[in-house]
Amino acid sequence: MTSGAIATSLLAAALLPGALFQWGFERNAGRYGIGLKDRILRVTGTSALFLAMFAWPLHWLYANYWDQIAAGKILPRLIYAIPIIYLLIPSIIGWIYGSSLKKEKAWARKLAGTNRFPTAWDYALSGRKGGWIRCQLKSGIWVGGLFSDLNSGEDVKSHKRSYASGYPEAHELYLYPTVLMDRETGEFKTREDGQPLLGIGGLLLFGEEIAIVEFIDTLDWNGEHA
Repeated sequence: MTSGAIATSLLAAALLPGALFQWGFERNAGRYGIGLKDRILRVTGTSALFLAMFAWPLHWLYANYWDQIAAGKILPRLIYAIPIIYLLIPSIIGWIYGSSLKKEKAWARKLAGTNRFPTAWDYALSGRKGGWIRCQLKSGIWVGGLFSDLNSGEDVKSHKRSYASGYPEAHELYLYPTVLMDRETGEFKTREDGQPLLGIGGLLLFGEEIAIVEFIDTLDWNGEHA
């Protein structure tokens, strides 16, 4: 193996912890920051932090087993666990951090800072535990549906639920299930107990079609048009 190939391999190995941390984080919390430069800096900085954490075991491995590794000799079985741990720990930490941030844990919010969402669309639609959304389209008509991280209970087997795209994808909003409403006023049609009447199926909306998006938390629902 040439010196250039070795250098490239070492650089890739050095950056892998940060990349895996980022993957675990974004699997739960969504995209963070804007632009390629921002993501490269985050991966590089996180990798440097994990390399500092792994400095001692990596030095021990180099000091005691590098000659055997270079010669292609068989190593003790426990040594093979070090690369697995080296890659697994950043993924787990990223997953826990992203999951905690999505659940609005105080420590995760403080660590992430106040401006982690790249756009207002991502901020408004991220981490909503449960509630209703109604949208006035540019055509003037109103549509709406349930927007929740949990299943609506109407279609448990399919596990369908509402979904919103995130940066850098085009703004799209899928509402499932829909809510029956007056298309002209946006007033929800309700049952005798005051809860909204659910429609059949889902509704896909594109950002360029939407003029207004209104969020109604479940606990604030009073069955009346705001």
